[in-house]
Amino acid sequence: MRVLVIGANGNTATRVLRRLAEGPHDPVAMIRDPAQRPKFDALGVPTVLGDLEYPVDHAVAGMDAVIFAAGSGGRTGKDKTVLVDHLGAIRSMVAAQVAGARRYVMLSSINNDIHSTSPIAHYHKAKAHADNHLRETDLDYTIVCPGGLTDEPATERVAVSPELHGRGLTSRLTSRLTSRENLAEVLVRCLDLDNTVGKTFSLLDGETPLEDALRGL
Repeated sequence: MRVLVIGANGNTATRVLRRLAEGPHDPVAMIRDPAQRPKFDALGVPTVLGDLEYPVDHAVAGMDAVIFAAGSGGRTGKDKTVLVDHLGAIRSMVAAQVAGARRYVMLSSINNDIHSTSPIAHYHKAKAHADNHLRETDLDYTIVCPGGLTDEPATERVAVSPELHGRGLTSRLTSRLTSRENLAEVLVRCLDLDNTVGKTFSLLDGETPLEDALRGL
C-alpha cells in the first residue's frame, strides 16, 4: 500500500513514518519545506512538496491511502487553524477521492465539537468540521481522537472508546493523555484493520493491549 503522510514533519507524523518505513507499506512524506528532506532521506522515505493552503492533488496522485497528521500548530493564529485543520483537511479528502486513494486515516482530537466553548474552541471546531465532512465522503475512513499528547515512551497499552468527550469517559480511564508513540502505532495499525473502517474513537493511554483494543472496536 502506498501511503501519503500529510504533515510529515510534525512530531507525531515523523513517528508514523519511522514505523511505516520499517513495515510492508510504501510511505511518502508530504512536506512544505525542501529543507526538511534530509530527515526523511535518512529514513529512506521519499518526499513530495505540498501545502494544504493550496491544491495537493499532485501529492495524493498514485496513493492508495492517506494519513492526515497535519496541524497549524500552537504558534499560529485562528485563521491558520481554519485554513489547515478545517479547509486543508477537506482539500486532502477531495484529492483522495479524485485520485482513488480509498483508505484515509484522520488524526483528530478528543473533545472536538462544532459548538465548542473550550479554551481552544477554534481548534476543536475546525477538527469537528473536518471530521464531519470525512464521514460524508465515500472514503474508507478511520478517525482517531487522542487526548493531550505527551512524549512518553510507547506502552502499547491504551483505552479506546466511542465516547469523544472527556467528561463522559468512563471512570476506568484514569488519564486523558495519549503518548505520541502509542498514537503513531495506532495510526499505522489502522491501515490494515478493516474493522476500524467507518469508526471514530477516542484514544488514551490505558491498560488494554493496543492490538486487542483496536480489534475490539
